Formats: sequence, C-alpha cells, structure tokens
Amino acid sequence: MKTNLIRTFAVLLSLAASHVLAGESHPLPKELPPFAEDKPLPVPKILKSTTPEGLTLWLVPREGFPKVSVLLAVRGGTAADPKGKEGLAQLLADTLKEGTASRTSRQIAEEVQSVGGSLEVHADDDAIYLQADGLATGVDTVLTVLADVARNASFPAQEVELAKANALQQLQVKASTPNFLADKVFASAVYGKHPYHAIAPEPAVISSATPDVLKKEFVRRFRPASSLLVITGAFDPDAASKAVAKAFGGWKATGPALAETPPVVSAKGREILFVPRPGSVQSNILVGRIGPHRAEPGFFPALVANSVYGGGFASRLMANVREDKGYSYSPGSALMVVQRGGLFRVRAQVRNEVTAAALLEIIYELDRLGVTDVGAEELKTAQRFQSGTYLLRSQSQDAFAFLLGTYWVVGMPPEAVGEFVPKVNAVTAEQVREAGKKLFSSGSQTIVVVGDEKVKAELEQFGPVRVVKP
Repeated sequence: MKTNLIRTFAVLLSLAASHVLAGESHPLPKELPPFAEDKPLPVPKILKSTTPEGLTLWLVPREGFPKVSVLLAVRGGTAADPKGKEGLAQLLADTLKEGTASRTSRQIAEEVQSVGGSLEVHADDDAIYLQADGLATGVDTVLTVLADVARNASFPAQEVELAKANALQQLQVKASTPNFLADKVFASAVYGKHPYHAIAPEPAVISSATPDVLKKEFVRRFRPASSLLVITGAFDPDAASKAVAKAFGGWKATGPALAETPPVVSAKGREILFVPRPGSVQSNILVGRIGPHRAEPGFFPALVANSVYGGGFASRLMANVREDKGYSYSPGSALMVVQRGGLFRVRAQVRNEVTAAALLEIIYELDRLGVTDVGAEELKTAQRFQSGTYLLRSQSQDAFAFLLGTYWVVGMPPEAVGEFVPKVNAVTAEQVREAGKKLFSSGSQTIVVVGDEKVKAELEQFGPVRVVKP
C-alpha cells in the first residue's frame, strides 16, 4: 500500500512538473485555487529513556490502524568493517535473521507472521537496521523475536553457505552493469581510503566468511549502548516498556566499542575518470563531490538547490538534457546524508554520440546555479517537491520509525523531523545561489564516465582524462 501511494504521488508530481515546464504555453486555468501551504510533519510525543543496559529507547504512540512498527538501529555499518573485509556488514545483515540459539529461520519468520508482520534486516554505511512490524496486539511477540535475533543470532553453517552463494551471484550480476562500475569508481575517487569508499564486498570477502567470522562481527557491533530501539504505532507505552525490559533485559556487550568513523575528506578539484566498457552502446555519467552534513546550516539551501538543479522532473537538468536536447531519458541528481558528511551526485545514461554534449550541459547547469538567480515560481516548485515527498514518505508507521532511526544514526534529535518543512520553505533565492557557488561549481566535481573507448577522446576537451579499471 505504501509503495502504491508513493507511486501515485510521484505521478501527480510529474504531472504538476509537466505544467511547470510548459507553464508559459499551457498555463493552468485561472479559476483554480492556489496551492495550500505545506504543513510541518506533526511531531508526536516521544517518550525517551535509556534502559539499565544502555539501550536508547524511543516510544512513539501514534493513533491510526492498530499496528506497531519496531526498529532497532545499531551503529556499525559498512564503515565499521575491518580493513581487508570491506562490505562484510552486508553479508552480516543478510544472515542475521537466519537462526538464533532457540529459533530457526523458519520459526523466526512464522512467529512474526503469526501477528501479521514481518522482519527485515539491512545495512548501510553507518548502521545495521532490524525492522519488524505486526498488529498492536502482537507487540510482545514482535519485541521477543527481534530481541532474540539482536542478542542471540547463531549464523547456522547451512544458512551462511546459502547466503554466500546468493551474495556471490548477486555481485556477479551487479559487476556486469555499467551503473555498478561507475558507482564503484566514483566512490573510490570521491572518498579515497575513507571507509565510505566500499559499496560492495569483494568476492574474496564473501568466500572467506564463516559462521565464526560473522559471530565475531556480530558481537563486536551489537551493543546496547550503540543501539536505538524505536516503537511507533497504536500501543500502550507502559505495557511496551515492560515488554522491552523483558525482551532486552540483561543484554550485555563484550570487548571494546567500535572506533568512531573518521570525518570525510574535503572535496577535490575537477577530476575526469574513464572506465572502458568495450561495445557499450551508451555512456554512464556520474558527477559529484562531498556534500554537507544534515546538521550543517547549508544543508537545506543545498537540498532545495539540488531540486532546482536535477532533483525532480521540473528541474533544470531534466528540462535541458531530456526535454530540450533529448540526450537522456532520466537524468537526475541527489543529495545524500551519512553520519560523517554528505554526498552530491548527478547521474545520466546517454548515447555514445552525445556523451560529450550531455556532459557539457550537465556542467553548464552546475555552473549556472551559482551565477543566476532562481525565479520565485521555480523556487516554490522545488520547495513543494521536497516538502511533499518528505511528508508522504513519513506517513506509515514503518517509514516514521525508520526516519527516526536514521536521524539518530547521523546525530540528529528526534524533534528535528518536524523542522524539515519549515526549513525547506525558509530557503531563499539568495541561499540557493550561494549553495550553487559552494557545492555545484563544476570545478570541484569528480566526473566518471563508463563507456566505449571511442568516447574517451571527446572527454579530453574538459580536461585530462585518467583511465581506470574498477
């Protein structure tokens, strides 16, 4: 249902954007009422506490469908992987729910399903997330199973071997795609030797993983003092607190805590990297650099500036590269956040013969953002897009719990979820232009192109080109 809502909203946004792009020739009827102002995301009462074991607990009662969502965020994602085992966190997440000391993988799944829910685990750069949901009447069951996985994962040999085989096959498929090649080279170029540079494990890391290796990593990362438990939905706080105490009581950590992830490196000057892919009929272009952290004052101006540049269908990049030039079907840009910084990235897939021309327009729009003013309607469209998608993504219990978890991981207080819309709407045209100068200047971007050898010569007009292999 959540996916369908997002798709529906995306369609509506695209239709609205189409009117914006063609607004002068096909204006909307004058009798239509104006858009209402976007309202901030209501911040419900968040009952914050810390258990005797050191686990941070946020209870968030929300009225609505009688359902609960439980999220356990554990700091220590791929950035915490040991040197030489980069990407191991992904395999750890894949095998975490495959068995405990008292439950098989099937029993784990069936127990949560018995209360109308499911349990999912995934890892990102900074954390491993366990998220389970179910009917409100089954909150005890959900907490019991999730706690068992978080405290007693056993990594059965048979399940580990199956997960390894699947991971190797998936990696082989990914490695054959130009997007993966571009991402790998781009991350390595932008982050250097920083832990964030690893986007996937190497085959040798997967092959050498054993139940003992995974257990060691599990014990090293899963610590109550490094974890947040969020419960959202229609539940009784007192009853939930007792259930948490029962499920997580006595959880103890062993060994030293994880080292802090170091700050990301500063953005470099322009660098052009070419990845040969003989026979490719199109080029995959990635352009980007280190961006602002979520807590930095310049984050929201940069976020709105990104929407103006390439973050939506009504963006300048879409109007130029797709609508006007027809070089790419879906060019776009994104501003991402991690615990120790951020990342700005532009992506486009184009035909071989227009690779250089498309890159020229990408660069042109980057530099134009810092030297021209954004119009009032263009600014409002960008703000409305950011606010609308944020509000829509935050409506379900699962999404709201995950939103709170990601805020905690990057060091933001839970109350900050209600500041998003007001801060987006407070961004001025002057701030967008200033963000354009600081973040979008083409001279500070790393450029990666994956494609056929014949496009390399055309790239040299933008500067020295270094050929690399992922």
